[in-house]
Amino acid sequence: MATIAVLQFFPGWLHAQQGEIERGGRLRIDYATARLSRCFTTWRGAEIGDITAVVRFHPRGEIVQGSVVEEQRTPGDPPGAVVAHTPAPLEISVPDDATHVEMWFHNFSQTSARCDAWDSRFGDNYWFDVGGPPPRVPAQPVVYRAGAQQRPELVNVRSARISKVNAFPRPAGGPSVGKDIQVHLDLVAWVSRSAWGANAWIDVHVFDGSDSLVHAETLTLAYTGWGPVQQYGFDGKLFQGSTATPGSVSPRPDARKVQYRLYHEIDGQVFTDGILHQAELPEDALI
Repeated sequence: MATIAVLQFFPGWLHAQQGEIERGGRLRIDYATARLSRCFTTWRGAEIGDITAVVRFHPRGEIVQGSVVEEQRTPGDPPGAVVAHTPAPLEISVPDDATHVEMWFHNFSQTSARCDAWDSRFGDNYWFDVGGPPPRVPAQPVVYRAGAQQRPELVNVRSARISKVNAFPRPAGGPSVGKDIQVHLDLVAWVSRSAWGANAWIDVHVFDGSDSLVHAETLTLAYTGWGPVQQYGFDGKLFQGSTATPGSVSPRPDARKVQYRLYHEIDGQVFTDGILHQAELPEDALI
């Protein structure tokens, strides 16, 4: 059973840790809104704003973020305007190769003017050790391309979802009679600008349960921007797993981990966010 460590951030700039943060476990963040509430404001009778926790796992640099508050609305059907924001725990998974956790918090709102405030220990951020089982690092990770410039302010992952599904058609009635295990990727990459001839891609590795490489590929991302929004994306099958129908089985490796690096080429230069992105997947038997 996965362990859960709790980080509590109290008013008065105090914080405490309950339990050891462990690789493969869970981490819950409890944050007091009183620490960072300057940018909450009222607009047309509603309270506007948010506080997000930004969590970076080292050494890969993977960033996870999410809100640590929830909206409270006036009763009704449908509910009415937002009248307050109250603390809401954020729970995230700890990667199996993490050695340290770095985090900071961002309070912001946008109406006719923008407001931003930070809780970052005066720019040093909050750091915590990660223990538990030894770090698991594949012997053949996705390597950093030589010559690429690390510029996350020019290219970065806006959103990404990696999932394992059974794509075998389900009959209108009754249980499924087959399996078609696939790994899907839905990714959106933001770039500061694009131009004719620009390109974006990801280098991808897929690993089995023992961290052995079972698939490697470079996927070109399609331009999906519109107007002032400059972005690329991919939405489709990343890896074909095992298939099975009555009387026929085609076994394939059980994909348990995916790594990728993002690149953007423009004006003869290659840029990257510098992060080795990673996602862990359930075993085929659970799909």
